[in-house]
Amino acid sequence: MICIRPVHARYLIFWGLLLTLGVERMSSSQAAAQVSCSLEKEDRAASLLPDARGSWLALLAHQEAFVSCDDGALAEGYSDAVAQLFVQKWDQLGVFVDLAKKHPDFQRWAVRHIDATVSDDDLNKIIANAATCIDDVAVANICKSIRRAAENALVESTQMRQ
Repeated sequence: MICIRPVHARYLIFWGLLLTLGVERMSSSQAAAQVSCSLEKEDRAASLLPDARGSWLALLAHQEAFVSCDDGALAEGYSDAVAQLFVQKWDQLGVFVDLAKKHPDFQRWAVRHIDATVSDDDLNKIIANAATCIDDVAVANICKSIRRAAENALVESTQMRQ
């Protein structure tokens, strides 16, 4: 008898849905060529996003599958997902760094989603987390870009409230 833990089952379901829907894995530049995002695709992206929020690998797969839908409410959902991974799962920074090296577009995308829609508390936590690795030669540039994005978002958030 095969026993799958509920968390793993959710990821299997997520991946199965992506494959069932015929979503091919493609580079961000290839996906960007598909300029439009149909309402159906946007709805699918929104419905699958909660399952993609738990890990960098799942978020990468979701982002690549639905890159043309990165706007509006879905973009805010991406910003929240990125922020929560940097806040609550900072111990997985190594996974992000590995993915960022293999997928530079994903790194730029994730850092771009550290924006003023993220709460000030989370932005401050991201700044504090990024400060812990700035002296680590292997990840210094990534940590600096994460910290800079959070600082800029915090400034923008403050200006929006004035």
